[in-house]
Amino acid sequence: MNSYDYLRSRYFSLEDQLREYELVDERQAQAEALVRTASDQVRNIEKKSKGAELSLENGEKKLRKAESSTIRKLVNREKYDVKVEKWRSITQDDRKALKYLHEELDARKRNRACAQEALEQAKRQVASRNQLDKQRKELLEQAFQGLGGDAAETHWEAERRTLRLVYEESVKRSDEQAKGLRYLEKAKEQMATGHERLRHALNYNTVDLFSGQGGLLSLYASAQTNQSMREAKQLHEQAQSSFEEAVEINPDIPEAQAAVINFSSFLSFTNIFIDGVITDFVVRNKVNKAIKESAMALKRVNAAHAHQISFCAELRAAVKQDRINLDRAEEALERERVRLIHQWVY
Repeated sequence: MNSYDYLRSRYFSLEDQLREYELVDERQAQAEALVRTASDQVRNIEKKSKGAELSLENGEKKLRKAESSTIRKLVNREKYDVKVEKWRSITQDDRKALKYLHEELDARKRNRACAQEALEQAKRQVASRNQLDKQRKELLEQAFQGLGGDAAETHWEAERRTLRLVYEESVKRSDEQAKGLRYLEKAKEQMATGHERLRHALNYNTVDLFSGQGGLLSLYASAQTNQSMREAKQLHEQAQSSFEEAVEINPDIPEAQAAVINFSSFLSFTNIFIDGVITDFVVRNKVNKAIKESAMALKRVNAAHAHQISFCAELRAAVKQDRINLDRAEEALERERVRLIHQWVY
C-alpha cells in the first residue's frame, strides 16, 4: 500500500467515525433550548414563591392581630371575633400553596440539572466531532500534497493561496492601525489631563492675584501655578510624542500636527521671587493663551481619534469579508478534494 492509499484509508475511517456525530449540533441546540426553558421555569416559580411567602407572612400577621383582638374580647365578655377563622383559613391555604410551589420548584431544578448535564454531554460530543473533523481535513491536505488534481482542484488551490495572503495582510494592517488607535487614545488622555492642569494653574493664579503681594498665600499660589504649568507642559509633550507614534503608523491621520502647542517661558522664577500684579497678569495671559491652544489641540486630537476609530472599523470589516472569502475558497477546495478522493484509486 502506497502513502496515498494509506492516507485515503485513514480518511475513510474518519469519515465513518464522523457519521456517528451527524446530529450532535442539533442535540446541542435542543439541550440549550431545554436549559433555557428550565431556567425560565425556575425563575418564574421562584418569583411566585416569593409572592406566596409575602402573602403568608401578611396573613399570619393579620391572624395574630385577630387572635389578640379575640382574647381581649373574651376577657371583656364581648362577642367572639369571626375574623380569626377567616385569617386562619387564608393562612392554611397559603401554606398549602407555598408547599406546592416549593415542591414544584424542586422538581424544576432537578429538570434543569438534567438539561444542563445533557448540554454538557452534547458539548463534549461536538468537541469530539470537531477534533475528528480537524484530523479529516489534515489528512485530506496531506493526501493532495505533491499530487496534481484536476483543473477545478488546481483552481481552488491557487484561489485559496491567494486569498490566504490577502487575509493575512488584511489582519496585519488592521492590527497595526489598532496600535495607532491606542496611541491616539493615550494622546487624548494625556492632552485632556494636561488641559485640566492648565485650568488648575489659572485658578491658582486667580488666588495669587487677590491674595495680596508677598504673603505666604501668594507665594504658595505662585508655586502651585508654576507646578501646574510644568505638569501641563510635560503632559502635552507626552501627548505630542504619542500622537507622532500614531502619525507614523497612519500618515493619513488629519491634522498631523494636532498635538503641537507652543509653550513659552512662564516666568516661574520671577513669579515667585519678584511677585507682583504685573507679573501675575503676564503669567495669567500666558496661561490663558496656553489654555486656548490646548483646547484647540485637544479638539484636533479628538477629530483624529474619531477618524482612526472609523478607519479601524473599516479595516475590521475588510478582515471579516476577507475571512469569509477565504472560508468559501477552502470549502470549495475541500468539496473538490473529497470528490476526487472518493473517485480516484491508485
